[in-house]
Amino acid sequence: MAQALAEKLGWRCVSTDSLARHPGRPWRKTTGKVSDHDAEHYLSLKANELLESVILHHRKMSPVIAEFVRSTVKDEGSRKLVLEGSALWPFITSGHHMKEVGAVWLTAGPETLRSRIYEGSGFTTASEQSRAMISRFLERTLLFDQKTLQLVIEGGCTVLDVDKYKTTEELVAATIDGLKAPPPR
Repeated sequence: MAQALAEKLGWRCVSTDSLARHPGRPWRKTTGKVSDHDAEHYLSLKANELLESVILHHRKMSPVIAEFVRSTVKDEGSRKLVLEGSALWPFITSGHHMKEVGAVWLTAGPETLRSRIYEGSGFTTASEQSRAMISRFLERTLLFDQKTLQLVIEGGCTVLDVDKYKTTEELVAATIDGLKAPPPR
């Protein structure tokens, strides 16, 4: 979605995943296997511990993200930017207060998240160990979504429920509208 938004606007797209390393999805798009470190992370921690780990990581990333955004805004020669990723929430909720920066948070219902994670991970054909890691990732994702939704609303961010849109094009248009209009308070 972020890439489609960036293309529509003629901007570049950057994921917060490219700014710092944290155990991400416990599956790979290629045939490579999940690292032992990442496997241990998902198999040894409970969902609430995984949540706290990712929140701590995001909080540590917030100054990096803030500097990246500030330097992009200050660099007049830099192309405008769509920055995407869940690591943005501490930046949003701490109040970036930059008139050049807009924020829209996307959320989805638990069934949508479950379906996307299962489909994207190949859950049905995964090994028992992989299914355990994917299930733990899903638990963490659901907890993260619940915890952060209210925080981003309180931070003044427009929130869009992706389940309300039939196509990526509709969601892109709503995102653009969300950037233009102040969020409801």
